[in-house]
Formats: sequence, structure tokens, C-alpha cells
Amino acid sequence: MKLTVILPAHNEGANIREVILGIKQYVDNIIVVDDGSKDNTYFAAKESSPNVVVLKHKINLGKGAALKTGCEAALKLGSEIIALMDADGQHAPEDIIKMVEKLEKENLDIIFGVRLMNEAMPLLTRWGNRLLTKIINFLSGVSLSDTQSGLKVFRASIYPKIAWQTNDYSVETEIMLKIGKNKLKYSQFPIQTIYRDVY
Repeated sequence: MKLTVILPAHNEGANIREVILGIKQYVDNIIVVDDGSKDNTYFAAKESSPNVVVLKHKINLGKGAALKTGCEAALKLGSEIIALMDADGQHAPEDIIKMVEKLEKENLDIIFGVRLMNEAMPLLTRWGNRLLTKIINFLSGVSLSDTQSGLKVFRASIYPKIAWQTNDYSVETEIMLKIGKNKLKYSQFPIQTIYRDVY
């Protein structure tokens, strides 16, 4: 099945080439959406690999808008499975393949990468994520241990059921609410996470 990875990127010129080359070891189809970056994100992505599709928003519209642009492009290219992944190098690309395998083996609609809530995660991030997760699980009727992870894989056929309106970071929450509303088959998968920020 044709798998496409969507990378929403804003001022990720320092990381995007490394991220793309890491993904390329496992997945051929990558769409980068430069969301109005002020740095060299667009050109760094274009120069990283000849087969990467790089789209650009003239102004910064937000993560939700960048993901929407990427997903719509992936559908036009005939993608059957779509992976959403942050462009900051936080995720391990090999986890995408493991998640796809689980998606297909268990006949799921969507699978979420969940980060380990341990000492590796910055303290404020850990506390905030736990609180948000409890609230969103309650509102959506979906049960996940990490609702804010940027890594998820889903079948392109369900996109109309989860298509979001929000343009900002609340896209993660809106997807959860629509999964609950449409009673989609979901699961989660523990993923590696690299924290670059210091608190």
C-alpha cells in the first residue's frame, strides 16, 4: 500500500534535511509543508532529496493548516496510508513502519504513537500532557495515554471522517473528538522520543 509521510515544518531549516534522510531509509514518499518559515526550511527540504514533494505556505497558518495541505496533496497522489510526523527530529522514523504493520495486522483505522511519560520527558511537558490527556479522553470518549503526540498513522480512506477545521495545534484534539464521534478503530504504539529542549 502506498505510504506517504507528511512533515509540517516551521523554521526547521537546521533539522529538516536530517529528518528527511532518516525517513527515506524506510519510506519513499514524503511531503514537506513549509508553513511560512522565515529561514531556509523550504530550500533545505528541496535539496535534501530529489523525490521529496515540498509545498509552501506564504505565511504561517499553523500546524493544523500545514497538515491539511499535506494530507490533501497525499490524497491527490494516490496515497493509501498517511503518516503525520513532526519535523523537529523528535520522532524515530523506524517507528512509522512498526505502526503501519500494527495498523494492517489489526485492521485499524488509525494508530497513535505514544511517548513514554518518564524522566526523559521535560517535567512541565509531562505534567501538562497528563492533564490534557485526561480532559481530552473524557470529552472524546477515546482512551489514549498520550493525546498530544505528533506521530500518527491512518488509512487515507478515513480522512473525510477526521478532516479538521482548526489551523493550530488543537488539531490533535479535534482528531480525537472525530475519532470518538465516528467510532473509528484506533490503537496506540509506544514510540521513541528525542527531547531537544532544556527546561
